[in-house]
Amino acid sequence: MSADILTFRPPPLSQAEAARRRAMLLHPSNFSPESAPTGDAVEKAEELAGRFDPLYKEFLDRGLSANAARTEVARTAARDIWDGLASQLRRHRAAGQQLDANVLAVALASIQCMNNALPRRPEDLDHTVRAVSTARRRLQYNGGLLRRLHPHRNPAFHDAVVTLQSLEVFLARPQQQAA
Repeated sequence: MSADILTFRPPPLSQAEAARRRAMLLHPSNFSPESAPTGDAVEKAEELAGRFDPLYKEFLDRGLSANAARTEVARTAARDIWDGLASQLRRHRAAGQQLDANVLAVALASIQCMNNALPRRPEDLDHTVRAVSTARRRLQYNGGLLRRLHPHRNPAFHDAVVTLQSLEVFLARPQQQAA
C-alpha cells in the first residue's frame, strides 16, 4: 500500500514581500510597515512640526549654528518623550498596573537608541535624522508586535510615534522655513 503524501507549498512571495519579511526577522529598525502613512498622518505631522520652531529660534538666538540648533531640538524632544514615558511607567508600577508598565518599558527600550546617539555628534544633522528615524521605526515595530500579542491598548506608543514623525518632518525641512 503506497501512501500519498501531499505537500503544501505556499505560492512564492514577491521579491518585495520576501525582503520585508527578512528585514522584520533581522532587526526591528529595518522594518518598514506595509502601509504608507496616510495623508492625514502626514498632514498632522507637518502641523505638529511647527511646535519645534520656537525652540529652534531660541537655540539660534543663543548662538548655536543651524545644525547644532536642530540637533538640540531633537535632543530636547527625545528627553521630553523619555521623561513622559518614564513618569507614566512609575505611575503604573505604583498603581500595580503591570501590563501598562510592561508596555511602557518596551516603549522606553525602543527609543533608548535615540537618547544614546543624539549627544554624540551635536553638529551632525544626518546622524540626528537617522537616530530619530530608527527610534520611530523601532517604536512602530514593537508597538505593532504588542498590538498583535495583547488586545490591551496603551496610547503611549501612538503619541510617541506621532511626536517622532513630526520631529522627522521638522528636521527634513529646509533651514530657511524653520528659521
